[in-house]
Amino acid sequence: VDDLKAKLAAQEVELKKKNEDADKLIQEVGIETEKVTKEKAVADEEERKVAAITVVVGGKQRDCEEDVAKAEPALQAAQDALNTLNKKNLTELKSFGSPVAAVTNVTAAVMVLTAPGGKVPKDRSWKAAKVMMAKVDTFLDSLINFNKENIPEACLKAIRPYLQDPEFQPDLVASKSYAAAGLCSWVLNIVKFYEVYCEVEPKRQALSKANAELGAAQEKLTAIKSRIIHLNENLAKLTAKFEKATADKVKCQQEAESTARTISLANRLVGGLAAENVRWAEAIENFRRQKRTLCGDVLLITTFISYLGYFTKRYRQHLMENCWRPYLSELKVPIPVTADLDPLTMLTDDADIAAWQNEGLPADRMSTENATILTSCQRWPLIVDPQLQGIKWIKNKYGNHMQVIRIEQRG
Repeated sequence: VDDLKAKLAAQEVELKKKNEDADKLIQEVGIETEKVTKEKAVADEEERKVAAITVVVGGKQRDCEEDVAKAEPALQAAQDALNTLNKKNLTELKSFGSPVAAVTNVTAAVMVLTAPGGKVPKDRSWKAAKVMMAKVDTFLDSLINFNKENIPEACLKAIRPYLQDPEFQPDLVASKSYAAAGLCSWVLNIVKFYEVYCEVEPKRQALSKANAELGAAQEKLTAIKSRIIHLNENLAKLTAKFEKATADKVKCQQEAESTARTISLANRLVGGLAAENVRWAEAIENFRRQKRTLCGDVLLITTFISYLGYFTKRYRQHLMENCWRPYLSELKVPIPVTADLDPLTMLTDDADIAAWQNEGLPADRMSTENATILTSCQRWPLIVDPQLQGIKWIKNKYGNHMQVIRIEQRG
């Protein structure tokens, strides 16, 4: 009891320290939790902003795509018009001596539209047009590679009168010259494309700006989320430390309570059993006597296990009573043995015997001795069992852990 009281005092000191550690960790966990909560609130707000910007960007994206889709037919028509032009029909056009106004208007419009740097030429005569088309391949390449997204304002202003001319139509010009009709279609569609492009360009710039805002917002959100992950990791580590500290505290408290309970029970037990002092003294004397015969008893019991298994009941009794006991007592230095020693009482008890009988072991003394030898020996026993009583019991007792083999089995 005194030892337990000293142990309890040490446990109470340890418990106090663990309580202080746990309280300190609670405060740290609270601070970290508050940090995470604040950062999550900021992240939620940023997510709402990103979602709103995404909606705006999506709308602008669709708007741009719709407008670009409007420009595509004009661009395709201009490309188709160029596809109608080739070296042969352009050479044919260039060979005209003095074409009609519908044709010269088309070539003049081409000269205006393709004027380098927006410097519209004053001379747009047929003679100047033939100079422009002098090298057919170079002329065709200039049309194919024309910068359709950057037409100077001066060129657009100068080309308006040609476009307003009711005869400036590919269908009408085609009757005069197939090549001139292709050039007419190209001019009309390039101008139409540029007009749509000019409407789309501000929207593209606005979309680009909105995408930049979205990227910045997403980057900011990613940084916040990364910070939240870091804070959550710290919080998880602190929480794990707190849970461990709490578990240690609870364990220490339980141990202290258990020690205190043990002290109380020990005091009650010692006080309640004071009257047993006489019986205990007798028991101690009995144990002392047993100690004197313990070696002989164990020797006789191990001899019983090692050698008597094969013999019948009569031979077993003869060996024990008439051979071994007298031999041990007649030695030069006799080995004391308990006079009425029954090997079964030291190797088994009534509960074991009852369990064996429930498993199918016959209730006679011989069968009980056999089962005791079987369960006590450390080497495998050879069992002679013509009536199959032992096999039935063994199968019931060890069935799930036993493998049955036969001598004639191969291998």
